[in-house]
Amino acid sequence: MKKGMIIGTLIVVAVVGIICLANFRTDPYANMNPDSIIEPSETTGFIGEKTVGNPDDAKIVIYEYADFGCSHCADWNRKINNFIEKYDGKIALIFRSYDIGQFKNSLKAASAATAAQIQGYFKEYKDLLYSNQSEWFYEDGADLTEILSNYFEEASKGTGDLDKFKEDIKSDSVRTRLKFEQNMGKKVDLAGTPTFRIDGETISLSELIDTIEKKTSE
Repeated sequence: MKKGMIIGTLIVVAVVGIICLANFRTDPYANMNPDSIIEPSETTGFIGEKTVGNPDDAKIVIYEYADFGCSHCADWNRKINNFIEKYDGKIALIFRSYDIGQFKNSLKAASAATAAQIQGYFKEYKDLLYSNQSEWFYEDGADLTEILSNYFEEASKGTGDLDKFKEDIKSDSVRTRLKFEQNMGKKVDLAGTPTFRIDGETISLSELIDTIEKKTSE
């Protein structure tokens, strides 16, 4: 009887182990460290990180998870931009879009920002989305598409490929990239947006400014 129980337990453990191993192998994010720059791959839609500044030379690399429809994120976008400008070269930002599911146009805005990123205009486009949040927030259909297209024209100063931008918004590559960013947010178990992480730790908003000032002076 005792021997039978031991064999039964071993079988259960083996089955659970096989299931866990199978899940590990099918999870494309399992081996990814969210607090590091992930190189473009099939899992990221072959699109790199949304970077502001130079992470290789910066004293501080900030990982930000934000929702384009979040007004609090818009406020912090201005603050972070000011710090990047103030501490020229000492701060770099890795931006990852995280849709908290409360704003209807967040995903479309994130898709547009990623499409702009592909052509090298991410920061300019990000800032336009946040500074004009009330303009696109409630729009639909063709009106929303026109607004997002106008932002691209402004961000690229008319030199970008607008047709490619419109195609990229709807592309599988952009969808895959945003899925990757959403999953990185889940891996760090963020509670809301914006969330900022430095050196592998989430920094509370009340401590973020002091942390930045301290680390840039070291």
